[in-house]
Amino acid sequence: MRNKSIKKLNNKMNSKKVIVTFLILVCTIFNIGAQNITPDSKVLYKKVNGDSLYLHLFKPEISKKPTAAIVFFFGGGWVGGNPKQFYQQSKYFASRGILAISAEYRVKNTHGTSPFECVEDGKSAIRWVRENAKELNIDPNKIVASGGSAGGHVALTTALIKGLENVDENLSVSSVPNAVVAYNPVSDTTLKGYGSKKVVGRETEISPTDQVKKDMPPMLIFHGTKDKTVPFENAERFTRLMKEAGNDCELVAVDNMGHGFFNGDFFRKGTGNKYFNLTAYKTDVFLEKLCYLKEKPTLAENIKQVSCIGDSNTEATYPKFLQEKLGENYQVKNFGKGGATLIEGTNHPYFKKKEYKNSLKFTPDIVLIMFGTNDANVKWCLDKTRKTKFIGTPQEEFKSQYIKLINTYKRKNENAEIYVLTPLPIYEHAKSRDPEIKKRIKHLYDWVIPIIREIAEEQNVKLIDVNKLMKKAYKYTVDGIHLNQKGYKILAKKIAKEIK
Repeated sequence: MRNKSIKKLNNKMNSKKVIVTFLILVCTIFNIGAQNITPDSKVLYKKVNGDSLYLHLFKPEISKKPTAAIVFFFGGGWVGGNPKQFYQQSKYFASRGILAISAEYRVKNTHGTSPFECVEDGKSAIRWVRENAKELNIDPNKIVASGGSAGGHVALTTALIKGLENVDENLSVSSVPNAVVAYNPVSDTTLKGYGSKKVVGRETEISPTDQVKKDMPPMLIFHGTKDKTVPFENAERFTRLMKEAGNDCELVAVDNMGHGFFNGDFFRKGTGNKYFNLTAYKTDVFLEKLCYLKEKPTLAENIKQVSCIGDSNTEATYPKFLQEKLGENYQVKNFGKGGATLIEGTNHPYFKKKEYKNSLKFTPDIVLIMFGTNDANVKWCLDKTRKTKFIGTPQEEFKSQYIKLINTYKRKNENAEIYVLTPLPIYEHAKSRDPEIKKRIKHLYDWVIPIIREIAEEQNVKLIDVNKLMKKAYKYTVDGIHLNQKGYKILAKKIAKEIK
């Protein structure tokens, strides 16, 4: 199939691409994942019943020799979904020197189809890539099928299922991939697994566990041990059956994770890249063993997610500088909120802010909590008309709310390292906007800092005495409370030293 789209594709692939430096590659694209990722091009691979299906291509740097190719299929229960789900993975593997593709295929909500058409389209995509290997500059014997959930099922079935081929295609070209990588795939479509109601009367026809045979391509399977959508037992059983048939099949069990854990920050905003990195790294190693990739992965396998929690001194730039200091093995996110307090009845009680909710969604491994500057403000702590459900003194409320905050992160991740930070020093300053700054300073040292020290000891969490570490910060303050950029850089450096 050598149409106009292939000629355009060939011309584009002969143009020189800009080489991104290793540091930016790791720290910006894959550790942060915040930028807008788009494919280099889209190419039509199939027309069926009036529908046009495209492959979203992510091209490697120009190579004289043909490269391997990996084709991703998105998840969505064969009902919905979007190729963008695998843009972050595609971007990474293209950077590693192979052609990466995120494929469209028909789904029920858009095309009124069943899982059987999904399988047919997956086979069509693999066949098209192999048939056009020369134009794509790939090795037709190094094609990987990959995907997540229902898309993982599509990837598995391209290797396992005979039939369901589109008769209008060149069937002399194989639709079977040379390797498979599947992320929490549907591997059993009977009552023991997922999707039996969508394949009534044909439950075993496209059920991977029921179609295992010898001489299958090597496979790598990722599955969360607490997956409530596709039972982890299905992945264990599929892997066992594959090995019993003499096939190479590896299962990576990801402890305590549910369905869809492999998605990164690009597709699942705010979740972080911890498990994106883990799965991409292990996929990279798997492909390197097959000689589809060269050299070591260019991203960290295990990263720690760091949540910076606090008020305007957190919302400022110290988290950005902290990321620079900690490096690629950490992903730092800023969940600070200007004016935030732990006591209720203020303009910005932290528990009611989106920053708090987003910090929990991130599921941090390290939590840095710095509150008290605004809680010490006379405007709030001495306001007898302040609306709060807490019965007791402002000091008791501050301590109670602080402990409550700590416990929410402990429940989210029982292994999280939690640090409580004493607030930055407060100074009398010509640009201060607080007419009661002297009282605020007094409150800070009379009860805020002592309470934080008590909490650290009582709750068995770590203390970072920022107030002491930054005791000479006056020359960096801009208004007696906040620092300039140099000051926040120094703060980040000191915090990094404490937690690294």
